[in-house]
Amino acid sequence: MNNPAQQYTKTLAKLYADQGHYDKAIEVYQHLIKQFPAREDILDDFSDLKVKIQRIKTSNEPELAVLFRQWFDLLIKYKQIHDIKKQT
Repeated sequence: MNNPAQQYTKTLAKLYADQGHYDKAIEVYQHLIKQFPAREDILDDFSDLKVKIQRIKTSNEPELAVLFRQWFDLLIKYKQIHDIKKQT
């Protein structure tokens, strides 16, 4: 059986991060950084992930809740504009 570390890729790390599996993404990035210490793209992506994790930890509400609130606000504004156009 293949060693799981042999299958660590930047794409896998991004998939884990996008799915919210931050511990797994960090593990993959740390492995990749050890394997390719000169790859600035990997270092940058890892740094971006750490910033994202810190932002989530210090946020008062989950990131998804913020997006839904913004979406609902836009829907309300759209409805208001649409109702004004109907009246004229």
